[in-house]
Amino acid sequence: MAESQLLCMEDGLMPPAVPESRPQFYYSEQHRVALERLITDGDGAFKSLLKDENSQDFLSAREIKTITSSFVKYKSEEDNGGASAGQDKRGDAGSLRSTYWPQMSDTEVPPLDIGWPSSGLFKGVTRVAVHTHPPKENSPHIKEVARKLIQESCKVVAIVMDLLTDLQILRDLFEVSKRGVPVYIVLDEQGAPHFLDMCSRLKVGERELKNVRTRTVKGIGLNLSVGRIPGNVHSKYMLIDGDKVMFGTYSFSWSSSRMDRNMITVMSGQVVDFYDNDFRELYAISDKLDLFKEFNITKPQTGTVSRAAVPKRPEAATSRFQVNLGDVKVPAHKYHNPKYLLALGQIPGRTEPLQDFLNKMEPPDPGQQDLENPTEELENITPAASPPEKKESKKLKILTLSTKKGKKGKKDEKSDEVIEENTANPSDEASKHTLTRDETQDSLKKKKKSRFMSFFRRS
Repeated sequence: MAESQLLCMEDGLMPPAVPESRPQFYYSEQHRVALERLITDGDGAFKSLLKDENSQDFLSAREIKTITSSFVKYKSEEDNGGASAGQDKRGDAGSLRSTYWPQMSDTEVPPLDIGWPSSGLFKGVTRVAVHTHPPKENSPHIKEVARKLIQESCKVVAIVMDLLTDLQILRDLFEVSKRGVPVYIVLDEQGAPHFLDMCSRLKVGERELKNVRTRTVKGIGLNLSVGRIPGNVHSKYMLIDGDKVMFGTYSFSWSSSRMDRNMITVMSGQVVDFYDNDFRELYAISDKLDLFKEFNITKPQTGTVSRAAVPKRPEAATSRFQVNLGDVKVPAHKYHNPKYLLALGQIPGRTEPLQDFLNKMEPPDPGQQDLENPTEELENITPAASPPEKKESKKLKILTLSTKKGKKGKKDEKSDEVIEENTANPSDEASKHTLTRDETQDSLKKKKKSRFMSFFRRS
């Protein structure tokens, strides 16, 4: 139903008529009446009605031929040869057409089940490249650009097209699907039979169709009181890996790439999100085209991933914030997290609990060690250098540094203090190796002499 008709139903308001001279002009009630006259009585009655109302003829001869040939009349129960028993019961209870007005579709939305790259992330600055047919100087033709994009894809290929009959492009799509790249195709309903015909010529099989999903979509059309005028899908674009898009007037057919004048634009960047959302909307309202059923091919069995049996948690006194596991108290948010099973030693799968594994582990028996002469090996082991000697060397360095500063009288006082600190801990094992006072003084004198001799030699 047109928007103007909906406005007329709300509170009895009649929207003001928009003249044809304004850009906002879109719907006209006179045009709707004239179309119904064209369908029911023919072209002569259509033109006479326009003449009587002083209205201009708004349809070309080609449009008149297309509308009259594609018009679909509403089906009634008489045309169907009578309704089923279940439908008769529903008819007796009253028609649901006047009471059932859903705001949204109540049918299941088809999922992108073979994969779709994540969207919503920043894709960078928009970059644009334009190609034409015939090609400009030093630029490839449009079919080469399209095939190169398909062959270089690695994440996903999504196509919205009115006509897809080019054998080379179809072969590229099936080759990409063999590599595991998801391929989604949304076709115009009137172009679907031609697509199926070309696929049959390629003799596609289970391997080619495994990662391909094909659906059909209709145009907006126009609903009249006597029937419906269907529309077509003229959107022509291709999404590559979620970060590139190719769109334009080029249809994926041999004649379009050879004989027609076309222009395509390849863009990357943030603008791709618009085409990403538009494709998912078209995919959601489209109808399924099962290629396995059309070509009588057995659909491969897609095995579901079986989850390992998770063992039950130990019974425990739980509260809102804490769980008591005997002597152990665990926060409730960790206890209810499946990852906490690893901490309890209850690993999902075929492995046994961690506690049983630890109980089976036994320490090695020293009597079973294959040693020929363990006592000789212990005797031959040389003791490592004791760490207290390192401490003594550090303290000697402190003595030498302290003697350089100050006067001679102060040197002796500092050295006495350091030596007293060394001998102050008799319980320490390093006290056995400490130096006496005379030995330290002799060592200091020898070091002073050696320094003076080296100083004179340098001079």
